[in-house]
This record gives sequence, C-alpha cells and structure tokens, in this order.
Amino acid sequence: MTLTRRELLTTATGAAVSLLGSRLLAAPESPPSLTACTDRWVTVDAKDGHELQAALYRLGGGCARLSGPREIVCREREDLVGDEPSRHGLLVPAGVQLDLNGSTLKLDLRSNSYGVRLSNDSALRNGTIQIIGSAGKGSQSCWHSGVSVGAAYGDGGTPDKPGKFSTVSRWAIEGIKIDQPFEAAAIQLMSEACHGVIRNVEILDSKKALLGIGMDWGSVGPITSEDKELPRMRKLWEQGLIYSTHPHDILIENLRVGHLLRNVDANDAGVRGSACHRITIRNVSVKSAATAVAIFGGDCGYEYARTDLRDDEHSGYVVQNVAIEKSLRFGLVLNGTSDNIVRARKNNGYDAIRSPVHPGINKPVFENITLNGPNLPGSQGIYAVALTAGQFNNLQVNSYEIGVHVEDWVRGMKFRDCEIRNNKRDRQVEGATEPAVGVVFEPA
Repeated sequence: MTLTRRELLTTATGAAVSLLGSRLLAAPESPPSLTACTDRWVTVDAKDGHELQAALYRLGGGCARLSGPREIVCREREDLVGDEPSRHGLLVPAGVQLDLNGSTLKLDLRSNSYGVRLSNDSALRNGTIQIIGSAGKGSQSCWHSGVSVGAAYGDGGTPDKPGKFSTVSRWAIEGIKIDQPFEAAAIQLMSEACHGVIRNVEILDSKKALLGIGMDWGSVGPITSEDKELPRMRKLWEQGLIYSTHPHDILIENLRVGHLLRNVDANDAGVRGSACHRITIRNVSVKSAATAVAIFGGDCGYEYARTDLRDDEHSGYVVQNVAIEKSLRFGLVLNGTSDNIVRARKNNGYDAIRSPVHPGINKPVFENITLNGPNLPGSQGIYAVALTAGQFNNLQVNSYEIGVHVEDWVRGMKFRDCEIRNNKRDRQVEGATEPAVGVVFEPA
C-alpha cells in the first residue's frame, strides 16, 4: 500500500556513523549566483534591528559589514517593497550583501512574518541567527524561519502582478549558524527561489524545529490544493489566472545539522524538497532527525506550473556525501507523487493535465550515503514511490525494519556498490497499484 506524506509514521532510534569517502561522479557545477564582495565594503554600526535595517536601505546596493561581533535584537517590522508590504525581522534588500562579522541577530517575531528575508542579488554571511520570540503565526514553515527566500502561500501576487518575492534569484546564505527552538524551519525556500547557494551552514539542536532546510513550491493567484477544488483550479489555470512557482538551481553544501527531535512524520527532515528541480545536496551530516533527506512531488506537482518550468518537473536531483547518525523514522523518503492530484482523479473525477506519478522524481543520483536506523517496526532506510531511472551508488543502509522499500510507480532504480545489511528485511520491492519495475541490485 502506497503511503502519503502524512501517513509515513513510526518512531526509531539509531547509531553513529561518519561520512563515506569521495567515490563520486563528477560534481555538478554550482548554479549561477551573485559575485561575492571583495573590497567594496561599507562598515555598519547598529545597536538594534531598526538601525541595521535603515542602514541597509541607505546603502541601496553593495556590501555591508557590521563593525564587530555583537548581539542585535530584530523585532518584527513591516516595510514596503515598492507597493508591497513585507513583514520580517530583517530584510536584506535587493543588491545588498550583509556580512554579520561574527554577530548574532536575535529575532523576535509576533505574527505571520519572515525572519531574515533575502531579495534578488542579496546575501547573508558569517554570523548567527537566533529566534528568541515566536507567537501568533500560522502553520507555514516559512513563518518565523531563521532565514527565508521567496514568498509564502498567499503572498505570491497575481499573474498580472506577481509578488516582489515570487521569484528571488542569485542569493547566498554562507557561514551562518541557526538556532531555531520554535515550530518553524531553520531555513525555508519558497516559490521560485532559484540560482542560490546555501554553504557552510550549521543548524543547532532543536526539540521543535519543523525541519532544517525546506524547499516548497509557491502560488501566484488564488491557488488551493484542496482535492475537490482542483477542477476549478484547472479552469483558472487555463484562463491564465493562476500558476505555481518552484525552487530550482540551488546548491546546498557543507551543511551540519544537530539533533532535530520533532518526529511527527517524514516531513520532519534535515533537508526536504517539494516540487523542485535541479537541486544539489552534498556534504551533509545530520546527528538525528525523523528523516535525513525527503524529496516529494508536492500537492499538485507541476500541474499548474509556468510553461518554462513544466518540463523540468522533479528532475536534476543530485545528493552526495550525506550521513545521518540517528534516523528516527526514515533515511531517504523519495515520493514523487502529486498526491492531491492522485486523490482528485480517483475521488473527484479530475481530468489531470499531467501524470501525477510519472516520471515522478526523474533520474536522481544518490552517492556516498550512510543511513543508520533503529531496527524498530515501520522504520525504513529508503522509501521510494513514483521515481524513474534513479542511480544509487555506494550506499550503506543499516538497522531498519526494511532497508530498501520500493513501492508503486517506480520505473528504474539501480543500486551499485551498496551495503544494505543488518536490517530485519533488506529489500522489499512491490507495488499494489503499479508494480515497481527495473529495480536492480548489483553486488557490493
């Protein structure tokens, strides 16, 4: 039976591992990004978030560096970006690169607001983000995230007038430590956050954080993914009144994640992506989390995507050198279904524009992955649904109830030089709706 994202349940404990060696394919190139500052610096003195924000606005572009390490409290504020309101702890304006120079920004957030929000051609570097207050927010993980790129659902504007943050490109988050003690993401990418880099980031232990790094599709126009509303959504899309946006061309590398102890379902992950493409994740260590890396097709996938993004759906994932010491639930979750579309076809007679299951996650590459599980009921090292032509090279999968569990709508998974051992059941290949095909395990 294929499980939906919110049905992937069961707890686990695990053991410590270290990263494997570097038996990799040629590393993918970094996505196009902004050029780092060299000698064009402006030194900024600020005693609080309002002074810092004012200084960044006055800069109008270029590179700002705080004069020395300090703690700066950034209380929630609302600013106009053009004619669009933005609520945030701090906004790094378009064209501005901010070097914290060892400082800590302490965010005190009190409504549906972003933490440190990046813009086009902006960067945040070399310091700590600590969320010290979180109240009055909704359930979206971008609200009160430590750092966010993009626009929340409802903030994307309309096709005639897309929101200022519906597309945010050429940005960087580097050398940042994040302390997220509340029910929000440490870093959240939304809508068309693209051509960006997250590098040399540390996410501290948290009992409540929703995830380490999240990447989620966004909306332009009044999109709802409620199953029964999808026939109406198709009409709005055909009329040009809505479209979806998708994170793409993002590099995440040299990421250290501590103990993320929230363990509700497979979405509680060190890194999670939903309806994205061309994402590279490499050199990641996770102390503990419900899931190390989770890749989803998303509620509606690319059903309503802009024309220039549609054919890239769920393609271009490269995941290299990832290790989790203690997997609480899953190692990798790879579920390429557009689950709301699947249900709407079955229960509401929805005539889908695109297949919600094929190709699913398309031609992903996973190399040098170490997954350690608890060998408790329901724990799974790799759970795969709706995936095409995946390559899995040099993996270690240990101590789960099921080491590799392959389900519906899988058309090709090739495992080479993998050690899938010491699990109650090393492999389970099935599929109740459409049996998996082309799953090959070459000798380790």
